[in-house]
Amino acid sequence: MKKGAPQKYTDKQLKDILLKYISKNPGKKINPSILERETGVNRFVWKRRMSEQIAMINEPMQLENTETETSLPLPNVVELVETYWNNKSGLISALSHFNQMLNALHQKAKESDTILKQNQDLAANLSIKEKQIKMLENEIKLLRQQYLEVAVKSTYKTFQDEEALEKNHIHH
Repeated sequence: MKKGAPQKYTDKQLKDILLKYISKNPGKKINPSILERETGVNRFVWKRRMSEQIAMINEPMQLENTETETSLPLPNVVELVETYWNNKSGLISALSHFNQMLNALHQKAKESDTILKQNQDLAANLSIKEKQIKMLENEIKLLRQQYLEVAVKSTYKTFQDEEALEKNHIHH
């Protein structure tokens, strides 16, 4: 004869409740107290009968990455399915972590595209500025040459008369 009250929930019912909860809250760490608050099932029931499942959900499968450092750290899908074939809640949890990873990578890719575009714009702008500098440098050379020419001419009587320059009009 068993001691204690008869079980209010079967293991299958508890797993189904757990599955519903993690489907609505993918990737969140769970514990018996949270489950009690969210499902109405006593935390001691969760702790005593579902602690192994809860631990599996909270510890997503870490798969070894035998590829190079530059490859994506994505889990092996076949291994995930094989490992969690009889554990829907574990598979959902592992796949939600997979999803979060993909979302994070997608976000990084978008940021990278933005930075790449900014770099292209800056490079184009730099090229324009370099051309402007070259043009201004040439203009300065020309103006310096003209200045020296006028300065020299203004010291000679012949050029003063010819070009209506005052003597030493430009001081150097």
